[in-house]
Parts: sequence; C-alpha cells; structure tokens
Amino acid sequence: MRRILLGGLGIALGVFARPAFAQQPRGNPAQPPVRAAALGRPSAVPDPQPQPEPDITQTGLFRNGPARPITTYAPGSFGAPTPVVGAPPAGEMPMVQPTPPLRLVPGGPPNVIESRDPSGRVPGAVYVPSVAPGYDCPIGLEDPLYGCDPGAAAVGRVAGIAGRRGKPWVSAELLLWWNRNPNVPPLVTTSSPQFNGIAGQGDTRVLLGGSFGDTFRVGGRVGAGYWFDEGECRGVDARLFWLSPTTATFTASTAQFPLLARPFFNINGGVTAPNVGFGQSAEIVAGPGVATGTVIAQMKSTVWGAEANYRRYLIGDATARIDALVGYRYLGLRDQLTITEQFARIPGSDPTIGVPAMSGVVTDSFRTSNQFHGGQLGVVGTWQRGRWSLDPRATVAFGTVHQEIEVNGGQVLTFANGTTTSTSGGLLAVQGGNIGKFSQDKFAVVPEVGLNIGWQATDRLKLFVGYNFLYLSSTVRPGDAIDTRVDAARVPNLLPPGSGVPLAGIVRPQPQFSTNGYFVQGIGFGFTYRW
Repeated sequence: MRRILLGGLGIALGVFARPAFAQQPRGNPAQPPVRAAALGRPSAVPDPQPQPEPDITQTGLFRNGPARPITTYAPGSFGAPTPVVGAPPAGEMPMVQPTPPLRLVPGGPPNVIESRDPSGRVPGAVYVPSVAPGYDCPIGLEDPLYGCDPGAAAVGRVAGIAGRRGKPWVSAELLLWWNRNPNVPPLVTTSSPQFNGIAGQGDTRVLLGGSFGDTFRVGGRVGAGYWFDEGECRGVDARLFWLSPTTATFTASTAQFPLLARPFFNINGGVTAPNVGFGQSAEIVAGPGVATGTVIAQMKSTVWGAEANYRRYLIGDATARIDALVGYRYLGLRDQLTITEQFARIPGSDPTIGVPAMSGVVTDSFRTSNQFHGGQLGVVGTWQRGRWSLDPRATVAFGTVHQEIEVNGGQVLTFANGTTTSTSGGLLAVQGGNIGKFSQDKFAVVPEVGLNIGWQATDRLKLFVGYNFLYLSSTVRPGDAIDTRVDAARVPNLLPPGSGVPLAGIVRPQPQFSTNGYFVQGIGFGFTYRW
C-alpha cells in the first residue's frame, strides 16, 4: 500500500512541475533563474520587454525601427491607393505606386507602342497611340539655345548647341510639273500671193504666234536637314529642284504653205519698196515661182531653284506640330527662242524679186534669263494619324530678280557666182538696234505652297505623294523681248540695193523688258529617310 501511494505522488509531481517551471523567463545565464510563479501565489515578472530573436522580423516592422503602416490597393481600384493601417509618419509620403505618363521618346523616330493600361498595373484593353515622332521642345529657361542660365554668354549658348547630338534626314522626289508657256508675237504668216503675208490684209493668217512651248516638265527635287538637338526644336533644312530642259519646235515649209512670210511693223515712212511700206509689212521667205523655203522656230526652256532655311519648332504635340522657317531662296529661269529661215531660189526665176541671192539663211535669236535672290519666311507642319500624315508647307520670299536679254542675228547669203557673204543682223535682230546684252533688276515675290500625303513605311522611311505650286511675280521671256516695230532701212538685204532710204529718226528695234508672272505646278512622288 505504501508503494502505491509513493508512485501516485511521483506521477502527480511530474505532471504539475513542467508547466510551472515553463513560465520561467529566459534571462542572463549568469544569474540564477527566477520562478515566475510559486505554488499557490502569484509572483512578479522582472523583465517586461522580452527581446525577439535577431533573425526574425515581424510583420509591419522595419529592422531597427518602429512599426510602419502597410499600404495596399482595394480590388478594382485604378486610382489613388487605399491605406489599411494607420497613417504614414510625418514628413513621409504614402507608398503609392507612381503612374508614369504615357509618351513617346522625345525626338526619336516614329514608334508603335502597345501598353496594357498606362499605369502598368492592371491588364486591360490594348492602347495603341499614333505612329508619329515625339516632340519635346522646352521653352523659357529650359530652352536648349539658352540652357538653364539666361545670363550665359552668347558664345557659350552656341557651343551648347554644337555639343548636343543631332539627327539628320534626307528626301528625294520625282516631279511631274507643268509651267506657264511664253507668248510670242506673230512670227510666221501665210496668204495668197497677192497679199504677201501682211497681217490684216486679205486671207493672211498667222502660223506662229501666241503661246509657244511645251508645258509638261519632268524633274527632281532633293532635300536634306539636320536637327541640332534630340527634341527636334531647332534645325536647318535645304532643298534643290530642277526641271529637265524642254525644246519645242515649229516648222513650216512651202510644201505645206506656198507662201511663207515674216511680218513686222515698219516705222520708216520713207520706204517705197514693193511689199514694204509704212505700217504693217512682211518679209517674203519663199513664194510661188520665186523660191522654196522653210521657217523653223525653237523654244528652249530651263528652270531650277534652291532654298536653305533655319527651322524652329513653334507648337505641337505627339501627333502634330508646326515649325517656322527663315532662310534664303534662289530661283532661275532661262529661255531661248531661235527663228531660222532658209530659202533656195527656183532656177530661172526673176532675180529682181527679192534678194538676188541663190540661197540663204537668216537667223534671229532671243535669250532671256531671270535669277531671283531673296529672303524667305514660312511655316511647315505635319499632322499624323496612324501611319498616314498630312505635311503642308508654305513660304514666301521677297527679293530682287536680275533679268537679262541677249539678242543676236545674222545672215549668210550665197550668190550665183558662188560667193558667200555673212552679215550681222537678221530681221527682228538688227545691228545698232537691239543686238547685244541688256539687263535690269526688279523687285519680285516668290510664294510657294505644297501639301504632301505621307505613309510611314518603317520607323525611318516615309513615302509620300504631293502637290506643289511655285510662282515668280516678274519675269522676262523671249516673246516679251521681241520688238516687232522695225526700221526697214536697218535690216540687211531687205530693201533693193541702192534704194538710198535714210534711217528713221527713232532707233528700232529695241530690247523690250515687258515682264509677266511665271508659275510652275504639279505633283511629286518621293520619300523621306531620317536617322
């Protein structure tokens, strides 16, 4: 019985002793353990701040710092975050995920960007912005021309631009243009033999007169530019165009028209020669029973131009912009009209009719040149949606056009004895009158407008088709330089030999600077490539 009682006491002490001693706090091993509780009465705990394990960080705590609130986002919220625990410490911002603005790379090539929600947090519908260059042109104190210091020296400002990374571009176009033809006075006529081709008499009609020359031109234009900065705020651009020379030819012969004549107005009242009197007259090139002949007229024309501009960003966004242009414009126009008559006398014809030569060649040549130099102002823009764009451009230049007229003429006659003579002066170009070179300077205006429709083939390559109109307010053309009022006594071999007609008191013909406007317009196909 005693053994049973002692065994039960041992079991009871084993059950209650371990929970009691488990309340003993962990302290310094060098100090004796302190019991947390005695059997039958409470006992105070000496260490109220238990130390956590050094390798454990509790939720909401930062190592070696106080607990901070936890910030989260409510489901379905795309805007401001919803704080859950407390408020942030003074002077600190809540832990809000920043939302970067959706934009294209400033000044970079065209890009296509697909983004799952601009905030980047919640997947959603795909947002595809337009394909367009990015424009980030600062103003004010952030202007790259001036830097951040408005008091910086001018040399330093320019040096700052030179040190920035620039971006070039090039362009090329095929031009299909039409221009305004020059007008010429009546130069070749025909009629029945009794009317001698004199204008206004009988059945005389004009074979060559009015508009003369080809209107259609094929040419090309190349351009290049350079941005001084990545933001494409400031740059330069230049363009050069040319149109291929054209030659229009008029030919009339006695095989088509039995009588060929070249009309003029005679101002010399003392002339009483047959077919040549005061007023409307004509030189007979060839006629029935006298001579056979041909009249050939050629009109050659060439036009070209160039411009160089400083380009400055004015206003715009990621899909549209407008730039200002300030620069220099050159435009050149050159024409030449040559009239050549050839005749051969019919054997056995009356040698007293006309020039007693057996054959001959008479030539008149009128060359005109217009060279414009001036300052230019304008705007250029772009409006882009997707891969398509509209690119308008408008400029106007003010300056001086230098106009030149060069007149030449001559005759080569072959007589029955085989001798040949050469004489300076034709019919409308006469020595002592208008043969020579003459010039004048006039104020002129050159406006130009154009509109291209572009398609962005790649990030760097754009294809386009467009329309262009260019105008020069003052030009002199070969037809405007011809003086049809002639002193018949000054024309070589026109009057019978020994007629003794004195010269008129007025020297005619004279070079004529009758000016008119000139335009060229048409379509172009090309591309622009940018780095």
